Amino acid sequence: MSNSKHNVLLRMTNSIVNSVRNNREKLLAIIAAGVITGAVMFTAVISSQLKERKRRLERMHQLQLKLTKMKGDLLIKDRIDEVYSRIEPLIASNGTEQQEISQFTRELGDLYSKLNVKIRSVKILPMVNEEFYRRLAVKIEMSGHIKNILNFISCVETYPDPIRIEQFDLKTRDTVDNIQASFLVSKVVAKAEIEAN
Repeated sequence: MSNSKHNVLLRMTNSIVNSVRNNREKLLAIIAAGVITGAVMFTAVISSQLKERKRRLERMHQLQLKLTKMKGDLLIKDRIDEVYSRIEPLIASNGTEQQEISQFTRELGDLYSKLNVKIRSVKILPMVNEEFYRRLAVKIEMSGHIKNILNFISCVETYPDPIRIEQFDLKTRDTVDNIQASFLVSKVVAKAEIEAN
């Protein structure tokens, strides 16, 4: 009887071990199937979703950069418009090219006629047309006392219209105080309305 109990116990133990082994194999099979299913789903669904999300994020960053550049361009344009609106009255056109040059040489004549300088030559240079304005230039050669030459420079630089000295050259003469000077003076004017139309 004890052998038969022992056999029964042994069979029961083997049965339990086999059952546990079978359950473990089933569990491992279920886990493996779950991992495989998850990998397939990740590859098929989640991976494509992540790629799509990455593509959208890159597109969003590109659009943000484009928007930032557009904002910057608008700010620059606004600043240019503001500066131009301030200087536009100063560079208003006085008509044709000949009228502009006459006006410019008259303005320069008014400046140096008040000073005790000798004008050696006045040469009108060709007008330069830019996109929104014209640039007039006159080369003046004069001689006189250094104080009068410096006064001329000061008068040009403080003149209310946009006149400026682009180049100048000074040479001493026989006495230290008397010098010979040549100036390239320019003025910016708006394009004439006749030309714009």
